[in-house]
Amino acid sequence: MMSKETYVGGDIIETTGGNNLSYAKDVIENIGLQVIQDGKTNGVFYGINKDAPIISTNINLKKFLVHFRRPKNYDGKYGFDWLREEYIYPMVTVTNDNNGNPINAPTALCKNTTALKQEYLNGVVNNIKPYTINYYPAWLAIFPHTTTSQFPHGSDMHENGVNLDLQIDEIDQIISDGTEILFESQNQYLKISPKKIAISDVISSNRKSRNVNGRNINYYKLERKVNIKCTGGVLNKHEEIKVFAKLDQEKVEVGKLMVYKNNVIPKAEIVVVNVLTGGNKAQLKDDYQYLFKRQSFNQALIRAEVKVDTEFDLNKLNTNPDINNFLISVNGYSAKKKLSEIIRLYELYGKYTVPGGINSNNTHRTYLFFTSLSSGGTRGICSLNQNNVWGNSYLVFNIGLQNPRTIIHECGHSFSLPHTFEQAGNPRHVFYQGYTDAYMDYDWRQGGSPNPYSSKMYSIFKWQWEIMRNDRSLIFNY
Repeated sequence: MMSKETYVGGDIIETTGGNNLSYAKDVIENIGLQVIQDGKTNGVFYGINKDAPIISTNINLKKFLVHFRRPKNYDGKYGFDWLREEYIYPMVTVTNDNNGNPINAPTALCKNTTALKQEYLNGVVNNIKPYTINYYPAWLAIFPHTTTSQFPHGSDMHENGVNLDLQIDEIDQIISDGTEILFESQNQYLKISPKKIAISDVISSNRKSRNVNGRNINYYKLERKVNIKCTGGVLNKHEEIKVFAKLDQEKVEVGKLMVYKNNVIPKAEIVVVNVLTGGNKAQLKDDYQYLFKRQSFNQALIRAEVKVDTEFDLNKLNTNPDINNFLISVNGYSAKKKLSEIIRLYELYGKYTVPGGINSNNTHRTYLFFTSLSSGGTRGICSLNQNNVWGNSYLVFNIGLQNPRTIIHECGHSFSLPHTFEQAGNPRHVFYQGYTDAYMDYDWRQGGSPNPYSSKMYSIFKWQWEIMRNDRSLIFNY
């Protein structure tokens, strides 16, 4: 007689229609009921705390995928990036394209989805395709915690590691059958804890569902479940943490986290200049230094530090005809001209001048000018030459002084990053304006609606890390 296997609950699988009643691998103790198979007799044995052997041979590892995700309270304190589903599938209604033309249809938020997918495979040594499904790993960037002798450019920023979420996507329905999720790192400096999670811990959380491109996916989310740190040394190449599902002798790689190499930590030195032009003194956001160091460019493993905080008081120099003419005419200038004139005057009369000019290749510092001047609705502007090459300086106007995104957004331009929606100058990827949580996006959309992430735009994408790390203003020998 053919048997039929049915999931009952707990750790029990009931086989009916055959000669025996079998249990899954994990034993429920103290229930007074065990099944045994002695090679001669199948049946029910009433006993206490007797271990039941594996009876059924058709208990197979259930299929699922494991993804690393950042927790909901993420605020830029480490680099984390992954291929968002809405970037490559038409899941979000886009009202207008980047030229303002109406769309009003579900649209993938990145215009070239094939190229974007490849970004998350660049640097991956061992691509995986579990159950014939293309897998795109998330990327993590953390500073190494080292002594000076181990590595002089280490940091205590991630001394305690970072805590990440796990997202477990079902292919088969997951049951409590004794499966374990294992995490393996081959690099001695890259640590993950715990090293394994029981599947029973997974299904004890709430089962959720999401629709991806017309396909319903059931999944579990374990919040801040794993801790990852780099300690005692550096990662000389991109490293991986492999994720396996294991049941008995069956073991399948079902996930992966890529950890960005951290053996080179460039430094960005920032000169902050308060440009006084009369009226009220400009006041930059109090925690702007914290933003530079711990909520933005640290994601790209760049050590950003304010080295000079100074004033350029044009009022005290108003007897100079050049400066006096600027003070008389400045309110009629465009934002671009305001910046170019302030740079010109600072290079002539400022305290920290640069041979060859601030925006030349001689500059290994980034200049943040800020002012109480207005320029219409413009919050800030970065220098850009006729060849679409970003300069090493930018200006924050009065309405941008207290806006943390403006301070970082314009500095991102100075580190060679275009807008995420930039279409000119052969950008690496183009998204629709106002639909992402990226620093380099806008907090409003074409058509006038606000970006839903406007208060939490902390993301710098993995491919943007690489652009910034190659910027001409960075210092590598220090």
